[in-house]
Amino acid sequence: MMILLRKTENINFINTFRDYFCVGIAFFALQLVAGHLSKQEDVAGITLHFYDLTLPLISALLVLYRQKALPILAAFFLYALYSYSLSSVFTLTAQLLAALISQTLYFFSTGKRGAVSFGRSQLTTLRIVWLVCCNALLFISIDHWFQSNTASAPIANLFTLQTLINLQWLMNSCLTGIPFCYLLLRSVQNPAWCILYIRQVKALIKSGPPILYQVLWLVLLLCIMSALIVIREDILIFTDYSLLWLLPVMLWGVICIGHALISPVWVTMLILLGYYINSYIPPANYDNYLHSLVISSTIVFVFSLTIVVTGVLVVHNRKYLRRLKQLFRSEPNTGLPNFQALQMDIRKHATECLCYIRCTELNTLEQTHGIEFRFEFVKALSAYVRKLIKGTGDIYYAPGHGIILRLNAVPDIPDFYKELNSFRFIWKDYQLGLSCGVAYTTEKNLIKNLSQAIKHLNTQSYISLMQGQPLLLSPQVPGDKIVSQAVIRHMLQKAIDRKSFELMAQPIVSTMLVVQPIVSTTGLTRYHEILIRIKMVDGKLIFPDTILPVAREAGLLPALDITVIEQTFRFIQSRQKSDPNSHFSINLTPDSLNKIDFLDNVFTLFRKYSIAPKRIIFEVIESDIIDNANVTDVLRALRKAGSKIAIDDFGTGASSYSRLRTLDADILKIDGSFIRNILTDEFSRCAVRSFCEVAKLKNMEVVAEFVENEEIEKMLITMGIGWLQGYHIGKPVPIELAEL
Repeated sequence: MMILLRKTENINFINTFRDYFCVGIAFFALQLVAGHLSKQEDVAGITLHFYDLTLPLISALLVLYRQKALPILAAFFLYALYSYSLSSVFTLTAQLLAALISQTLYFFSTGKRGAVSFGRSQLTTLRIVWLVCCNALLFISIDHWFQSNTASAPIANLFTLQTLINLQWLMNSCLTGIPFCYLLLRSVQNPAWCILYIRQVKALIKSGPPILYQVLWLVLLLCIMSALIVIREDILIFTDYSLLWLLPVMLWGVICIGHALISPVWVTMLILLGYYINSYIPPANYDNYLHSLVISSTIVFVFSLTIVVTGVLVVHNRKYLRRLKQLFRSEPNTGLPNFQALQMDIRKHATECLCYIRCTELNTLEQTHGIEFRFEFVKALSAYVRKLIKGTGDIYYAPGHGIILRLNAVPDIPDFYKELNSFRFIWKDYQLGLSCGVAYTTEKNLIKNLSQAIKHLNTQSYISLMQGQPLLLSPQVPGDKIVSQAVIRHMLQKAIDRKSFELMAQPIVSTMLVVQPIVSTTGLTRYHEILIRIKMVDGKLIFPDTILPVAREAGLLPALDITVIEQTFRFIQSRQKSDPNSHFSINLTPDSLNKIDFLDNVFTLFRKYSIAPKRIIFEVIESDIIDNANVTDVLRALRKAGSKIAIDDFGTGASSYSRLRTLDADILKIDGSFIRNILTDEFSRCAVRSFCEVAKLKNMEVVAEFVENEEIEKMLITMGIGWLQGYHIGKPVPIELAEL
């Protein structure tokens, strides 16, 4: 083991030394190239240095290697002692000292993060302060001090126009040259990083403006540079006037294409602008020449500063926009792509299969363990499914019950379903296996219509969960039920808002015409139960067994009940003169009975329509009123006001007799499941007799539902049941047609 560790350490040392040696060779080579590319002019005994990469190259090496760069710099300094003139050695010494001091201050301000690549907005200000301004000012000051103490002739004052020109060109060199030299040196040190950089540039070109625009931009740039390089003093565009056009052109490139590509291009242009400076600023007249050099150096530096800062801000904004796009396309708690991402990916990629995985138990477990359970479960399930699909698609968050898969190939669905249901989720000290329903489709047209596809798959996944097998959503199977759910929800809301339910009335008739009816002292022998329908646009009627589940899921049951009560009261008021003794029975849902303001709303309607409460019977299911103090109080208040309370579907709940002992009600409605088989089933007959005996003890009237034929009617009469309801007695009819 120790031998392997030593071999690994030796290999790492060799690789590091090799990279370091290659960077050293590259540094020497680049210094020689920089020396040939730099342009110098003597003006009034002072040497003007235009774009020069010597100091930026030293600074870039220090940024990359910090103190490890000292051996390379020392070797280069020794080489300069033997190869350069004395004045050049002093200049190099000033550059080394300026770079070392500014680098020390820079790293003291930034710490380890100071060595990262350029273009980061967090470090831009510090780099401009220390690597550009401080670096250039130190070099100018140290170099002037060397010249003052070593030159035989008197040296001009430091504060001259020539010094200003040198300072601005040097700051320009540091501002743009240090990132450029860092790019070259790091590419030699780490070729993999260079490959990533090239890929980044390719991506910028690909994602940028159309290629035609980029080509036109490059042609325009070449034309401007040609105008500046070619010597034609008689035409304005061949003078420093063309410098002004560089900024808008370069800014367009930085904003639309990207800083990573434009930065090296701008450095190349600056090298050419410095080298061919006499082409667009001819040295004919000394005063004008010096003044033009000051103006041009200022313009170029301001341009460079604007381009660099704009480039950094553009990079920062693009990262921010990518982050916003990522947030827009993802569910924040799980990190999974959301529905918007699914829509975009379906448009972008070929999708062979869309799969919906549903886990209905998730809602129940969330109530037990908290919302965090849902997110952790979805993340764990996604990680498990990702292994199953093996990179053939993507996973998306489905609000509610599970996840959605977009697959590039159709997997073996039965095997996938089997593996999926073997998934186990560990939550704290619990290990849970949650059954999942799987629905999928391969129909391309349906996948493109994503909203409809998700609706169909959502419903099919629930059926899959019930049947215990994956289901293929076939394009031949119409989605009437799925579509109708949305239509019913719409029509339900419309009926509530407009108070436009179709009210049907089914008669409940007394079997003892000479006996005082249960709801009247005037010899009334019948009353009617209100049933509701919704009429669709095509005239089709939707029945309560379809309406009520939709209303319950939408939380509209209280609004539905109040609407039905108000419509019934409005009808009673309209028949006040012709049918003053009509009585109606209205069903109430548990959601309404639990609503705090329900009782107030009902009494408000009694007053609004001037309806006597004794004309109304409210029907409730036995299981809705047990062990609920609020419901009991509501029913007691309704009875006290004069209304009757009927217990509907009696006998279907658990512990019916024990409940009946504590109930305060007036009417007992025996569930139709006992009445339907009363002729042939002895148990049903005994149960009905038992219910009747108990009702007599409680002084309650009895109503038998589902009386479908005359034989059942006769048997019920012989058993002493006072009221009958069913198709044999009378079918539901529109309330306007009922015989009141």
